[in-house]
Amino acid sequence: MLLILAFAGLAWAGEKSVCTLLSREIAPFVSMVEGLESRLKVPAQRFFLDANGRPYNLGGGEANLNPLKFDVLVAVGPEALQYLHAEAAERPIVYGMVLNPDKVLGHSLILPCGVSLNIPSESQFSSIIRYIPALKRLGVLFDPENNQTWFNNALEPADALGFELVPLQVKRQAGRLEMVGDFAGLDAILFIPDKSIISKAVIQYVIKQGFLHKTPVIGYNQFFYDSGAALSFLIDYRKVGEQVARQVELILAGEKCEGAVAPHFEAVVNEEVWRALKRQETGARIQ
Repeated sequence: MLLILAFAGLAWAGEKSVCTLLSREIAPFVSMVEGLESRLKVPAQRFFLDANGRPYNLGGGEANLNPLKFDVLVAVGPEALQYLHAEAAERPIVYGMVLNPDKVLGHSLILPCGVSLNIPSESQFSSIIRYIPALKRLGVLFDPENNQTWFNNALEPADALGFELVPLQVKRQAGRLEMVGDFAGLDAILFIPDKSIISKAVIQYVIKQGFLHKTPVIGYNQFFYDSGAALSFLIDYRKVGEQVARQVELILAGEKCEGAVAPHFEAVVNEEVWRALKRQETGARIQ
């Protein structure tokens, strides 16, 4: 009897499966899922959301997404998280590639475990200080409607590291962007993810102005690096997938998952821009 139960338990364990729902078929999301699948030891079936918010797959396995047939559901991107949170309350959900997951779910009281795209301000500031050790004034570009809370929460970590955060507020007025703030006297300018500041023209304009003022601009993805940002925080999407897999493995093992985890990232210097921005001894020294 014990042997029968043991074999039955092994068979049940082998049948565990994972569903990944991607908000869109785009390279960063697919890269994350590839990282997830490379670590998981259980089957993972991919689904995507179409333009109307309906799941579909690319052939093989279940034709339709039935959340109850999977042990863990992985939401890749904000739309996928919203869909699964509404449709699969009875199954554990792990998210990845989501910025501000609490806002995506409308400040839900119960937030699933996962890996967000939010890099903690403390981690960003520590990286900046390594490259600009004499930093005294760091300008931050943001729309108060979107990121005033982020700015307020970042004031204390900045003060603890010995520099001042200077708001460079951007507001939309009659379809146009208006910036309140001056680049003069800043040692660096930091972009943070903000839906009001996603225009390539605006980003490239700020980077150009920073260069003219000999002020390094710091971005948060590959576009900023390619556009001339001196320093960029690049998230490794494949490693994010591995981080998500860790959360999934904990749930499958019957353990408590880790909650909200920051993404794996690297601070990458644009050497050509960095050399061009070398300052005089009287300025904030760039190393």
